[in-house]
Amino acid sequence: MPPSTAPASPAETVVLVTGASGYVALHCVNQLLAAGYRVRGTVRSKRNEQKVAPLLRLPHANERLELVEADLLKPEGWDDVVSGCTYVLHVASPWPIVADESTVKTAVEGTLCVLRSSARCRSVKKVVLTSSCSAVNDGHENDEAVFDETYWTNLEHPKVEYYAKSKTLAERAAWEFWQNLDENNNRFELTVLNPTFITGPVLSDVENGSCTIIGRMMNVKTYLASPKACLGLVDVRDVAKAHILAMTNEASNGERILVHADSGWFSDIAKWLFKEFRKQGYPITFITAPNWVLKLYAKLGIDPIVEAVLPRVGPELRFDNTKSKQLLNISYMDVRQSVIDMIYSMIEHDMIKSTKKYRKHQQKHHFNKSKVEPVGMLH
Repeated sequence: MPPSTAPASPAETVVLVTGASGYVALHCVNQLLAAGYRVRGTVRSKRNEQKVAPLLRLPHANERLELVEADLLKPEGWDDVVSGCTYVLHVASPWPIVADESTVKTAVEGTLCVLRSSARCRSVKKVVLTSSCSAVNDGHENDEAVFDETYWTNLEHPKVEYYAKSKTLAERAAWEFWQNLDENNNRFELTVLNPTFITGPVLSDVENGSCTIIGRMMNVKTYLASPKACLGLVDVRDVAKAHILAMTNEASNGERILVHADSGWFSDIAKWLFKEFRKQGYPITFITAPNWVLKLYAKLGIDPIVEAVLPRVGPELRFDNTKSKQLLNISYMDVRQSVIDMIYSMIEHDMIKSTKKYRKHQQKHHFNKSKVEPVGMLH
């Protein structure tokens, strides 16, 4: 019989969060601490102040957060990292704007490293793995598709890039490993979450793929026009919340779950930002570029983000989030507000330069730092 995932007292429970300083992982740590859990977070180096300081500043970090150094490509020591943990949230995964074969290797080997140690440590009841919609919807030509958890990215399609390959192969490797666990192993439970494009407030000034893509839309010099591309969107706070709900929810055992709020075109996002920030001194444009212009610009090879977005040009992306609502009983935040909260937080963290008009209206704008606090989110 697999171990029960019925929740024990949070104060008696240690949760491992890999890549704890990352965009999503930092929110996971924040919400876990707020819910009373003891958290063990992995970082590559405890001497990296930019990444470690935001973790140590979280409420209750001094009481219940332990940071340990670990490298996903170095298996030695991971048994000690996992030992004593009841739950493992494997959030760490590379997301470079332009990926290559090394991205695939890191994702697959890193995932298996964590799972192997979890299979050797009897304390682990459940692993929640962060995958992506990139393991679901890439490489499909059906314009009418509504993607759900039964879809897998078609790795044979020529437009499927290395990042999507990394998430797909890492998730497939995880399921295969888990399904082959025998009585000689710790047969932990597994849930895989597949979030769509993640927006929402940052808790540190560490750059991430989402911030790079959305942040450049704040200036016409870095974002001349929107591609005719659509994104599935979800707030980072909801993604973190989904991890914690899945962690103790037996209904999610052995399940693959899309985490998705709504879809939006790049031009929609640009219009939201224009309406909110134009009067605060940010030169934002929301015109849409013809496809031929985008393709020509991408061929010049001067902007890796344009090259990365080009395969996304196409019809509206539609996802079915029924399963997440039914199994996790989760409701989703408004995606427009999520994007706006993201930009305000990036300005506050000096990831986007504040303007004179922004500073003048600072006391009037609606962004409230308390929004990033998870108080009550899990109840």
